[in-house]
Amino acid sequence: MEKYFPQAVQIVDWYHASQYLTPIAETAFGADTQRARQWLAQARTDLWEGRIREVIRSCRTFLHRTASEAFAQKAITYYTNNEKRMDYARFRQQGYLIGSGTIESACKQIAASRLKCSGARWTLAGVIATAKARAAWLSKTWDSLKPIYFNLSLAH
Repeated sequence: MEKYFPQAVQIVDWYHASQYLTPIAETAFGADTQRARQWLAQARTDLWEGRIREVIRSCRTFLHRTASEAFAQKAITYYTNNEKRMDYARFRQQGYLIGSGTIESACKQIAASRLKCSGARWTLAGVIATAKARAAWLSKTWDSLKPIYFNLSLAH
């Protein structure tokens, strides 16, 4: 993504990120127990507010519990590697969505409906140019594009 959209704001889907917490709570406290629900509620609140270091710190408390250790380590690694993409409070304040549903829908509208035509064959360059053209058309920015932007040759 950074190659084609270096200025893009990268956000990890909040729901996806929160899914790392459930197996920790269930293995540490038992599935659907009061303690599991309480820990999970606090960890999800911290995640929602973008307090990723607090979430990581909370997950670390389970590193020496045999049942939950592997889940905790997986979550810690994931949150550490994606911390900058999970500043959810700031992203929401700036008007960004923190769920991927809207983006997934846009991908279907922009790419899939055009690129997955029956019998279609695409080169990578053709896919990129077509996706850019479709995005420009749907976002009503078509007229502002320069022909060279698509890097297409009409000599074929």
